[in-house]
Amino acid sequence: MSKQMGFSYIGVMVTLVIAAIGLQGAAVMWQQQSQRSNEATLLETGEAYRLAIGRYYESTPQPVKQYPVRLEELLEDKRFPVLKRHIRKLYPDPFVAKQGMTLIIKDGRIIGVHSQSLLAPIRNVGYQAFQEGFQKAKHYSEWQFIYEPNTLADLEQAWVNR
Repeated sequence: MSKQMGFSYIGVMVTLVIAAIGLQGAAVMWQQQSQRSNEATLLETGEAYRLAIGRYYESTPQPVKQYPVRLEELLEDKRFPVLKRHIRKLYPDPFVAKQGMTLIIKDGRIIGVHSQSLLAPIRNVGYQAFQEGFQKAKHYSEWQFIYEPNTLADLEQAWVNR
């Protein structure tokens, strides 16, 4: 009878080891799927900011075009008699949920945004022409969503076709 009890114990241990290996594999798959989802959200969020910055810049009422000083200016552009909105809300960094996107500043004005994440991107093909350099990025923080003057029409067309 004692031989049978030892055999049952070994059977339970083998079952637990197999279950642990299966759970570990599931956790890795879940983590990768979560990263893919955050990556897609980052692309959408970054492009929304790039487009909003472009709309702000191109709609400058003065002859000299200006980028925004604060992201809040994209929410409520008070340079016009009627309030203008270039973006619906300020989106967080999908990889650092409690923080907003990191600003890219030039001459005291916001020209773009990027993530703070140091994770390596999963996606390495299928980028738009204006996402130049994304396929070579080693970290998501290298995905810089900068508005270049006179590219608004291309950005808007890509946004519609996404």
